[in-house]
Amino acid sequence: MNSKSHSRKRPKRLVFYLYAVIIFLALSTAATYTWFSLSRTPWVSDMAIYINSPVGLELSMDPATEEWTQQLDISELLRDVPSLRPVTWSETHKQFFGASYGLDGRQTDNWQPLTDAQHASAGSLDGYYIAATIYARTDQKMDVSLSPAVDVAEGLQGSGTFVIGKPIWDPEQICHYNGGNGSELAVRIGFLIQKTDLSGVEKEEPAEFIIYEPNSDTHVSGLTEYIATPSIDGTDSLIPADRLIQQTTNKWSEADPVEQNVVVRSLGDFTTDTKLFTLNATELAKITVYIWLEGQDVDCTNEIGHRAQLLVSIQFAGDTSGQSGLVPIE
Repeated sequence: MNSKSHSRKRPKRLVFYLYAVIIFLALSTAATYTWFSLSRTPWVSDMAIYINSPVGLELSMDPATEEWTQQLDISELLRDVPSLRPVTWSETHKQFFGASYGLDGRQTDNWQPLTDAQHASAGSLDGYYIAATIYARTDQKMDVSLSPAVDVAEGLQGSGTFVIGKPIWDPEQICHYNGGNGSELAVRIGFLIQKTDLSGVEKEEPAEFIIYEPNSDTHVSGLTEYIATPSIDGTDSLIPADRLIQQTTNKWSEADPVEQNVVVRSLGDFTTDTKLFTLNATELAKITVYIWLEGQDVDCTNEIGHRAQLLVSIQFAGDTSGQSGLVPIE
C-alpha cells in the first residue's frame, strides 16, 4: 500500500521499530448493544511483527539465548490463527475479561475472567486476543517511547505509530473502501513491561501496563470528540491517565486521480506523553504486546460490521540524550 504525502523532518534520535500488519476478519454480530453479540468468532490472519533497533539495542524472543539481533520477526509466536472477540481490561484484577451472554443473546451482568495461557493468540474457540512477548537489552541507558506517525513523500508508506482501516480496492467501483468498517475506532494495543535481570529473572518492581488508544477523537456515530472508556471496575477509564497514550484520528482518502495502489494518508498526533519505560545496561525489558477489541469502548457495536480489516504500525523511539552516564569533573 502506497501513499502520497508531504515529508516532515524527523527528530534526530535513535529509533527502533515494531511493525505489525493485522487483518481482522469475520466481525459478524447479532445484537445492538455496546459489546458485540457474535454469531461466530472473529479471527486474525496474515499477521507479521518486525522490530528494528538502532546500534546499542538488541532484541530476542528468549532472554537466555545467545542469538540477539537488531531485527526480530515475532510472527512465529503466532503459529495458530488467533481468534479475536471483544474483551476489556480490569486494572483491579490485572487481567482481561470477556462478556457473558444469556440464551436470548443479551449481555449478562457476569464477566468471564481470561488468562493468556488459555485465551491469548489461540486458533480455537478459546481465543480472545493477541499476545506476544519479546525481550530488549541495551549497552547504555535509554528512554523508550512510542514514535509519532510520520508521513513519507513520493508515494511511500507512512511510518511511526498509527492504526487505520485498511484501504481495500474495489475493481468494479474503481475506488477503495474502508476495510476497517469502524473497527479501527475500537481497537487497543497494550504494553505490559516487566524489568528483569540479565538472565531474565523478574525484578521485584511490579510490571506496568500501558494502553495505546488510536483514533480517540472519532466515532462510528460521526461524533468527533474524546469519549472516555469506562472500566468494569467502576472507574471512568480503563487505567490511570498517566498510563494511557492517546492519538487523534488516522485516516486516508483517494488520490486524485484515483490509483489502485495509492491512497493519501492523514496521520494523527499524540495528545499525551508517549514514554513507555527507561532501560539500563544492567537489565532487560520483558515486553508483552497485547492487541484486542475493547468491549467497553463506545464504538464496539454492531455498526462495525462484517469482515473488518485493519493496518497497524507501531514504532518505538529510543532516546539516549542525557543518558551517557558520564559524571562532570568538579
